[in-house]
Amino acid sequence: MRYKIMTVLSLALVLLATSCAGPPEVAINEDTLYARPMPKVEYEYELGPGDVVEIIYHDTPQPDSKEYHLAVGDILKVECAYHSEVNRDVTVRPDGHITLPRVGDVDVLGLSTNGIRDKLVTLYSRDFRDPSITVTVTQSNRAIDYLKIAITTSERGQSKLSTVRPDGYLSMPIINDIMARGKTLPELKRAITEEYSKIISNLTLSIVLWQMKANLVYVSGEVGKPDYYLMEGPNTVSQIIARAGGLLNSAERGTVLVISRDEQRRPWGRLVDLAKVYASGDISQDLVLHQYDVVYVPKSAIARRDLFVEQYISKLLPSFFTAGYNVGGTMLEHRPVVR
Repeated sequence: MRYKIMTVLSLALVLLATSCAGPPEVAINEDTLYARPMPKVEYEYELGPGDVVEIIYHDTPQPDSKEYHLAVGDILKVECAYHSEVNRDVTVRPDGHITLPRVGDVDVLGLSTNGIRDKLVTLYSRDFRDPSITVTVTQSNRAIDYLKIAITTSERGQSKLSTVRPDGYLSMPIINDIMARGKTLPELKRAITEEYSKIISNLTLSIVLWQMKANLVYVSGEVGKPDYYLMEGPNTVSQIIARAGGLLNSAERGTVLVISRDEQRRPWGRLVDLAKVYASGDISQDLVLHQYDVVYVPKSAIARRDLFVEQYISKLLPSFFTAGYNVGGTMLEHRPVVR
C-alpha cells in the first residue's frame, strides 16, 4: 500500500514539474521559420583597446598654385634695403613668432610671404622712411621632416605601429592623440588625415589593421566554458560553441539565440537550429558571427524540469517522498528511507 501511495505521489510530482517548468527559455511560434532568409549584416570592424594598426605615410609633393602660408619650423630670410642690420634668417617658433631687430617678436604663423612683408613694412615705418623689405621662404613644410624623423625605423620604414590604449586613444607623432575606439578604419583614416592636414601638405595615409584584440563574441548558457572569445577570422555558431567547450547535455540545440546589431547598431536576434546542423549538416543554419555578437544556449525542457524539481520539490518535501527517484527524468531504484 505504501509503495502504491509513493508511486502515485511520484507521478503527481512529475506531472507538476512538467506543468510548472514554465515556457521555453527561447520561445518560437508559427511565425518563426528556420528556413526564412535571414538578412545579412555588413559593417566595418570597429576598433577597440588592444588593437594594433599600422599607419603608412606617403609624402607626395605636387605643384600647388595656392599661396603658401607659414607653419611652425619654416625658415625665412628677411632683407631690408639700405638697413643691413635687419637682414637675417629666422625660424618660425612653436608659438608662431619670429624675432627681428627693433620690432621684437612678430606673429607670422599662417601668413603668406606678402602678408609678412606688408606687416614688417608697417612696423619698420616707425624707424625708416619707406622701408623696402623682401621676405623669402628658404625652408618650408618642415613638419614633414619632423614626421619622417619620428616614424623612420630600420624595420618598418615610413610607417608606425600604434596600439589603441585602454582609454581608446592612439598616440600619434607630432599631432594630438586621436580617439580610435568605436571607429572603423576609414573613419580613423579621415580623423588622422584631418589633423595632419593642419600642419602638413601633400600627405596621404594608408592604415592597416595589424592585430585584432576587440573582435570579441560572447557565449553563455548551456556550454562547457561560458566566456568571451577572440575571433581571429570568420567563426560560425557551431565553431565558437566548440571553442566554448561544446554543448552540455542540458542544452536545447534547436533554439540557440544569436544577438547581433544591425547597420544602425540596434540589437536584433536570430534563432539557430544546431540540431539540424549536427544531424544533417544543414550549414545554412550555422550563421557566421560578427564582432560583439552574443550566443546564448538555453536549457532543454527536461533540464528545466530537473531544475524545478531540485529547487521547489526536492528541498521542500520529506526525503522518503523523493529518495531513490529522479522525478524529472528516469526512475531509479527505490530504497525507502523510512520503514
